[in-house]
Amino acid sequence: MQATVRLPKAFSVRDEHEFFPMQHLMARMNPTLMVVQVATGRHVSGGCTVLWGLVYLEGQRLTKEGVEDALKEAGFDLTRNTLTQVSSVWASIPGGTAVEAKE
Repeated sequence: MQATVRLPKAFSVRDEHEFFPMQHLMARMNPTLMVVQVATGRHVSGGCTVLWGLVYLEGQRLTKEGVEDALKEAGFDLTRNTLTQVSSVWASIPGGTAVEAKE
């Protein structure tokens, strides 16, 4: 079976210890899939604060718009939450782009 997935994709977990199983799963599916925590915040439908992660291809050039689109699709509430941790993604990814926030 084949599937097409547009990357980056975002997801949420309740505990930071849940990132390791996600990294392990993605590495088993495809060794070039990377998982990184990018934000902490609430879902658009409310609930408790959760941790938000991003799945992307190793070496993939990420843009602010691409990351925001992935987070919106996953349900991250951009109106009440801020992307404070995403700056670590730009610094740690070779070829990553440090993008200034829009006003």
